[in-house]
Amino acid sequence: MSLSDIERDIVLRDGRTLRLRPIRPGDAEALVEMGRRSTPEDLRLRFLSTVRPRLGSITTMLTQFDPVRHLAAAAYAPERPEDGFMGVVRLVISPTGDYGEYAIMVRSDCKGLGLGRALMGEMLGWARDRGLARVEGQVLPENAPMLRMVRACGGAILPSDGDYHTVRVEFDLRSTT
Repeated sequence: MSLSDIERDIVLRDGRTLRLRPIRPGDAEALVEMGRRSTPEDLRLRFLSTVRPRLGSITTMLTQFDPVRHLAAAAYAPERPEDGFMGVVRLVISPTGDYGEYAIMVRSDCKGLGLGRALMGEMLGWARDRGLARVEGQVLPENAPMLRMVRACGGAILPSDGDYHTVRVEFDLRSTT
């Protein structure tokens, strides 16, 4: 799978088509703007603590990475690219190459459209294409929408090892088609 394989159209529940494209080093400001257009609570649920959207080490980490082990894409409306990123998804592959960790964020004003579910499906497809055995993530227990989506997509909710502030979500890709 190459970065060009990530670029595709995705269709939301309401029939609207968005474009998914790889995140690039020059996207730091677009990610900050997405954060500015999200509620503080949505940012806390995504980053597991309070954050303020601004350029810095986090945006550098989110835009400058090894594309062999780290896949990341942003969804936007192709007819209105000036509206910015509506959602992002990433998959970081372990050094051993057998599992990955994922993260998804949907901009607050874009929730309820099925975008999170579409991004989850794309990410699980990337993981299967890479031959990963499992994908996992850390989620705050109060993030009910993410936990519902994980269950709906076939994932399991498990206790975190030693971290009582999050739960671990896991997709066993060996047992699903």
